[in-house]
Amino acid sequence: MKKADVQKIIFDAIEMANNLREDNEQIPIAEATALYGNDGYLDSMGLVSFLTDIEESLQDSDIMVSLSDERAMSQTQSPFRDVQTLTSYIDTLINESK
Repeated sequence: MKKADVQKIIFDAIEMANNLREDNEQIPIAEATALYGNDGYLDSMGLVSFLTDIEESLQDSDIMVSLSDERAMSQTQSPFRDVQTLTSYIDTLINESK
């Protein structure tokens, strides 16, 4: 799976999240969009749901990765900060699982 495919899955998950949000709370669909943290659009519960949607989409492509594991939580810089860091993190996990 290419990095662009991973980013598309993340954008699709943002669209799903936006379907449940008010118009004034929409998450911008962009590479630099802050997802989690001080400036992020997702709280901890929203992040868990968002990551679950991404994991399920990856499973549809026969890719089994766990995004909210100890490795992710123990990093000094969260891989969930923005779309770009999440894309890179998922790409790394996919490549390691091959």
